[in-house]
Amino acid sequence: MNTEQTNQAVREALLAQLKADLPRAQFENWVRDIEIQTAGQDGITIATRTAFAREWLEARMKDKIQIILNAITGRSVSIRFVARDSGVEEPQAAEEEVGIEPVQWLDYDRIVQPHRQVVVKGYLRRLGMEIGPKAVWLYIGFHQAAWAMHAAENQSLPLFSRQVMRFSSISSGAFWRLLAQAGIQSQLDGLVQRIDPPAQRTYHRGRDGRPHRIPIRYRVFMTPRLTRADAQAVYFALKNLLEQGRSLSQALQELLAVDDPEELLRPVESSSPGLQFNSVMDMARFEAGSSYSSDVDHLAQELHRRIVNCLGDIHIPHYFITETIRKYNLTPAQAWLVTVARDMAYLNARTGERRETVTFRNGYLEMARLCGSGRYKTIQAWLNPQWKTQKRGGDLCSFLVELESSPATPYLDLRVESMPRTFRVLLDEPLDADGSNMPGADGAILADTDGGNRQTRMGFLADAGGGDMADANGTDLSSLKHPLNTIKKNTSTTQHAHGAKRPEQAAPPHWELKRLLSQNDVHPKVQKELLEVQASAHAFVSWVLYAASPRSGQLADPLGYAISRLREHPLREARGVFRKLADLPPVELLALINSAPSKPYQIPAQAVHPLASEWINGMGASNTRLAAVREILFCGEGDE
Repeated sequence: MNTEQTNQAVREALLAQLKADLPRAQFENWVRDIEIQTAGQDGITIATRTAFAREWLEARMKDKIQIILNAITGRSVSIRFVARDSGVEEPQAAEEEVGIEPVQWLDYDRIVQPHRQVVVKGYLRRLGMEIGPKAVWLYIGFHQAAWAMHAAENQSLPLFSRQVMRFSSISSGAFWRLLAQAGIQSQLDGLVQRIDPPAQRTYHRGRDGRPHRIPIRYRVFMTPRLTRADAQAVYFALKNLLEQGRSLSQALQELLAVDDPEELLRPVESSSPGLQFNSVMDMARFEAGSSYSSDVDHLAQELHRRIVNCLGDIHIPHYFITETIRKYNLTPAQAWLVTVARDMAYLNARTGERRETVTFRNGYLEMARLCGSGRYKTIQAWLNPQWKTQKRGGDLCSFLVELESSPATPYLDLRVESMPRTFRVLLDEPLDADGSNMPGADGAILADTDGGNRQTRMGFLADAGGGDMADANGTDLSSLKHPLNTIKKNTSTTQHAHGAKRPEQAAPPHWELKRLLSQNDVHPKVQKELLEVQASAHAFVSWVLYAASPRSGQLADPLGYAISRLREHPLREARGVFRKLADLPPVELLALINSAPSKPYQIPAQAVHPLASEWINGMGASNTRLAAVREILFCGEGDE
């Protein structure tokens, strides 16, 4: 057999193996036209149709092809690729060895190493609202592990699970529990897929003669799928064009011609609720059937890529995932909120340009939705400086600090949960110049990207109420403002001592039930009962306001009524405007109380507040009972 026949035999064997291993479209586009140009002792040269095909094969298929050729030839061979139109590549000149010693390395750069980053699609911000932060972090861990395996010299070796956990920011126990949950498996559909059946347990005999479990195999989709709503919107647009007589290729080309891909993602009412697609390629396969071609696949891939890339990329430092999240005890939802806020901000490490402020147009509600939750009170609790004492998550105030809105800025929304809110975001990792942890964002010394220190003084945030809250998983939480009553204060009566004089106190930074009960001389047994069940201070304030409003029918004792409602249901609160008013920080509620006339013929003060009109509707333009509300909530602060 001559050399040409040998090369042809090697080519046919190689193509047969690759055709069996690769998807049909991939094989037809990149592999089918390769030829064995030379095969000798010094290696095998493979000629491709174009230079682009050569680059693609070198980047993605070189190791696989080399393994197959080793098996075909029965020896270890080296391979290289050349394009037919360029001939054999000229050998590069030998490069002399150099020795490099890094010096003048700033401590911040040495510890954090900002250049080491995990890069994922910005579309995960949109997808995270559907699947939740835990599924997002699991996908990031698998995604990064897949890249590490792709870059490894021997891709046939399995990865250890700790390499996936390292970039998923989830502990070992939680990692395996989440993977076993049916809900998480459903959310990871189209992102991470387990190949082996869950009930299958296969073993192999190791070198020590003992059985060892075979690694669990997963398939990782390197490009994220579309959300269910976005997939329905894109399929609706594609179906409309097909019904107008366009071919599948023409319809895909028209969708590709749309200037802004986000226009294709406008919500629509699904006409086919039973159909669920993960990608544009799935839609094209469904519509084309057996006539699905490589050209259609290329157009579908291009459209899917354009949609997923419309929100850019998210860059997450390795240090944040492997160190910061653990040191600051951030939950997956908190870590994802910080990541999204940093992505919405701007930091150019090359030019030093920084944009540290981020505005959430729908306020706490938008932030909660980014975490996959609809409970805005969860975000309020996280942003309270006292939250870390509850040991239910990390101190988010070290990364996000709310800024006061400009008086000239008109409110787009009057509701507390959806008011526009602006935050200053900590773009750098919270390290001092020597690498020690920083205490927080309120006056902490923060490290810049150049390693220098800057002083940032920010005010504390006040929580807006003590209502019942839920974390990102929907678990009910009691307010952080309700610590247990560990110090008993004996009083002689359960009645409100109206005649006793109390020193005026400033409005508290947040509502605290223990303080409210103590300052009103509630009996210790009643205090202990309410504090042990972790009754809501938010609910207490809302019932006091309701009892003093005209809608209550002139209840005689607002304090007694509020306590009775709490003892009946510790977390239930008054609805409507009273719930919104109780959401306000105490200083804002006191300003509204002081602006309303509490005596007959008194001229009302001018109140500049987004809820001023709702305050008048709920509490009345002139309410003589507001003095009692001020006495109950603020010990008479501001009363003239």
